[in-house]
Amino acid sequence: MASPFTPEKLAWLELHKNDSRATAINWAYSVPIPVSIITTALRLWAKKAGRNGITLDDYLITFATICLVGECASGLGYGPPHGMGRHVTAVSAYDLMTFRKGDYVLSHFYDIALATVKLAILAFYYRVFVQPIFRRVVLGTAAFVLSWGIGITVAWAVFCIPINAYWDDRVKGKCLNIDTFTYFTNISNLVTDIWVFLLPVPVILRLQLPRNKKIALCFIFSIGLATCVVSCLRLRVVLNHGDPDFTWAAVPLGAYSVYEPLGGILCNNLPIIYHMVRKLRKEEASSKTKPTEQSSSRPSRFTVPSISLSGRPVLGDESPNRWLPLPPSTSQEELTTDGLGLAREGITQAKPAEFWNKVETQEREKDMDEEGAMGSPPPNTIVVEREFKTEVQMRRESGDGQGRWRKNVYEMKRR
Repeated sequence: MASPFTPEKLAWLELHKNDSRATAINWAYSVPIPVSIITTALRLWAKKAGRNGITLDDYLITFATICLVGECASGLGYGPPHGMGRHVTAVSAYDLMTFRKGDYVLSHFYDIALATVKLAILAFYYRVFVQPIFRRVVLGTAAFVLSWGIGITVAWAVFCIPINAYWDDRVKGKCLNIDTFTYFTNISNLVTDIWVFLLPVPVILRLQLPRNKKIALCFIFSIGLATCVVSCLRLRVVLNHGDPDFTWAAVPLGAYSVYEPLGGILCNNLPIIYHMVRKLRKEEASSKTKPTEQSSSRPSRFTVPSISLSGRPVLGDESPNRWLPLPPSTSQEELTTDGLGLAREGITQAKPAEFWNKVETQEREKDMDEEGAMGSPPPNTIVVEREFKTEVQMRRESGDGQGRWRKNVYEMKRR
């Protein structure tokens, strides 16, 4: 079989047979694994701690992360150990066959990861935007992306018949045109990326928001266009595909193949993580200032908590000359009346008539007990009792606040 290289190229390859890009490709395949796993884990933690919980887009992005890890693992296992990053003339026939097997497996993971990332973004759009027309467009786009992913996967499954003809030159079989298939895959992927990332922009521009907020939202939802830059770089490498020294030329293509889905995963994860970080920082800042705010807003010990008989909170005056001191622990739900000489029992949102009847009955019984123990009451007792009953009757009819009534009772009992 004739060599695809010219004599000059063969001489150059022989001179550089020890050159290697193995270190660079190992780094390229290793970095996305922890980055994707950590960011996806933080995303799931943030969503689980939030009010929406885990949704469909979280499951899809988790599956995309698994596919990306599988793609990187395939590159690490089948790439540099079997000649990737070295010149093809320095690689054995067995290593070339193993490298092609790894390329076949990696291509499956790559296409599935891309489709899943797009579906996760579309699921997020469907959950956030409620416009019926926009949702129908999202569903139509999702149907196309799903069909694209299934079609590419099936095409790879039957790319060669028999399938081992893809990596073994000794097997005679029929295969699809690799160049045409690669061009279609990359161009359609790039066009779909641009469509998906620009899809919500018209909806955002029609929102009743200030211009700066619209621009900020458009920027957030279009940040995934950075992934399109990687797609363009990969497409440029694909268009220059056909170098017979493919083990050396595959290094940049392999790197772009893992960083393209990684970019989509990060565009999905980072906004959610950033939102949770901002929320935690606000809570931390509020917890630091909370003791100061509580100390400055703490009610006076002379403030009588309202029972809210009128249905609205009523705050008592804080002047010590006008109000009866009550313990700071007194709450609105359970207010004790020891300071008035009444029986210690909780009063929870009592009705006005029931409250005044209970107080009047308790005071009458107490006065009768005192009269029985002390004999004939002094003359001014009758006047005080008459004034007390008149005051109670007036408060029952007017429904005035209980704090002022307690002040009058306290003053009358001091006479």
